[in-house]
Amino acid sequence: MRLRSLRLRNHRNYAQLDLSPGPGVNVFIGANGQGKTNLLEAVAMLALSASPRARRELELVGPLGPASRIEAEVETENRTKQLAITLSVEGERTHRTIEVDGARRRAFDLPGHFRVTLFWPDDLGLVKAGPELRRRFLNQMLVQVEPGYARALAGLRRVLEQRNSLLKRMAAGEGDDDVLAAWNQELVRVSTEIVAARSRAVRELEPEAARCHAEIGAGERLEIRYEGPPDNLAEAVNKSLADDIRRGSTTVGPHRDDLRVLLDGQEARSYGSQGQQRTAVVSLKLAEATLIERRTGERPVLLLDDVLSELDSERRAALLDEVGAGGQVIVTSVEAGPFPPDLIAKARVWTVEKGNIHPCG
Repeated sequence: MRLRSLRLRNHRNYAQLDLSPGPGVNVFIGANGQGKTNLLEAVAMLALSASPRARRELELVGPLGPASRIEAEVETENRTKQLAITLSVEGERTHRTIEVDGARRRAFDLPGHFRVTLFWPDDLGLVKAGPELRRRFLNQMLVQVEPGYARALAGLRRVLEQRNSLLKRMAAGEGDDDVLAAWNQELVRVSTEIVAARSRAVRELEPEAARCHAEIGAGERLEIRYEGPPDNLAEAVNKSLADDIRRGSTTVGPHRDDLRVLLDGQEARSYGSQGQQRTAVVSLKLAEATLIERRTGERPVLLLDDVLSELDSERRAALLDEVGAGGQVIVTSVEAGPFPPDLIAKARVWTVEKGNIHPCG
């Protein structure tokens, strides 16, 4: 898997960018606020169909006009593909158009054409924050490798929207029990598919994440545990009906799942130092890359934003050994100092300043 070329037009702070990364390690150096994270975000969008970072797509469109465009040529399975995402602003709304080899595609059809594993500082929320970010981690991985998963997620969103609306009407004395029964059945169907995919993925992730963390984290033991809904999901949905009607929302399903992260048997959010927590998150991301490679036969492009911060020299060295083992890597940093000279000598190094990127040397 390789990003051969990237073209940005009016995307974030990039008025115009034409970039051809190398097949190995690519290092982008620049001060904060110059566009390093924006670059990784654009590449990630080509794999996920939407920004993993922006709250509103309007934020992605630059100041030069009412549209933003990301284009790329990617190489996968010994063939090249042309991918493009256009965002057009209409008042306060943004319309997204996705193309694969010039043909229009729906958002849930794009994942799988290009695959990435992304780390940036916000991912520390995988340890520190609530379960939403951990569910997002599983979702962003699985839409790239699990056939039908993106469609199942879209189905779950639709079920929750319709069922919650009906629950609110029933609380007001309106609604239809037969309609609710139909939505309950659909909730169980899509939830069963999502939960099974997540359970399989966590079982695959755990040994590799533990191995990476032991290598990078100087022997600390990392464990992950998937906490999904009850085994008998249909029974749990029926038992929750009275509470759901009272609340006006669905209380049972994969939208309430969590992924526990443990260090030496204790919750990482309260036990680990900043460096230990960062190492745990990076280990999860490297395990994700291995899972994607195992399932697809191709290593995803690694996107690493400021990954070396708050790691001591020993953890940095171990991480860079893992990162430099093969495949295409795009890594950002505020300075070149943390990188070993032999890695820099083999890498392509670029400087990023005010939305402009130039090769070094």
